[in-house]
Amino acid sequence: MESSSLVEREADHPRSGPGASRRRLIDTHCHLDLYPDVPAAIRDVDAAGVYTIAVTNTPSVFRPLVALARGASRVRVALGLHPELAARRAAELPLFRELLPDTRYVGEVGLDYVTADAADRAVQRRVLDAILSWCDADGTKVLTLHSRRAADDVVDAVGPQFRGRWILHWYSGSRRTLDRALANGAYVSANAAMLRSAKGRALLAAVPLERVLTETDGPFVQSAAGMPARPTDVAEVAAAMASLWQLSQEVAEAKIATAFRALLGDGAP
Repeated sequence: MESSSLVEREADHPRSGPGASRRRLIDTHCHLDLYPDVPAAIRDVDAAGVYTIAVTNTPSVFRPLVALARGASRVRVALGLHPELAARRAAELPLFRELLPDTRYVGEVGLDYVTADAADRAVQRRVLDAILSWCDADGTKVLTLHSRRAADDVVDAVGPQFRGRWILHWYSGSRRTLDRALANGAYVSANAAMLRSAKGRALLAAVPLERVLTETDGPFVQSAAGMPARPTDVAEVAAAMASLWQLSQEVAEAKIATAFRALLGDGAP
């Protein structure tokens, strides 16, 4: 597998390796392939030592991004098929299955019910069910899941017996559904947009500290400076979580790093 040296050498110890950040900053969801200068974005991430999961929106993007990120010790490329593209790109599902052994990380996948089209929603569910089935059979995958207006169906699709690890990315559903997801082992990734809203802060406050991760969802979310967020801006997210938790930023970052190690199976806290 040509990408194994990049994608399968997990950062089970996020502080190790060249350029490692003492701050242990982690961006679990960023679209590195959508920045204007992708190689520069990758170099910046690696130089800053921010461990970054680079999600993709279609399987056909995966190999080119792996090639660009080769040698970047802090970047891991995830295999994705975004729900908003599922109906148009369902023909790439066989390619998804072909590529799945090449990475531990899967994303961005999930459901998006902004569309009211029943046929579109049905394709989304079929695609997600197939991906979850393959990941469950493998048992080692780490998924970042999109659930906009579809949280109940996403949590139901994963279920209580799923054998992989999963993160609810930019969660905006109900507290009741969040509690169900947490009971089923979900982690939740916080971003700046969530922390700017009262509902987002309330939901994140309800998540146990050992289940909270950080993300930027760049370039879709803006940083405090009003620019498209980059992985280095995840420090702002950690600072906001520190404020929410009433902890120092150093302690908050350490707790997030511990949660990430637990997600990867490197010893639960």
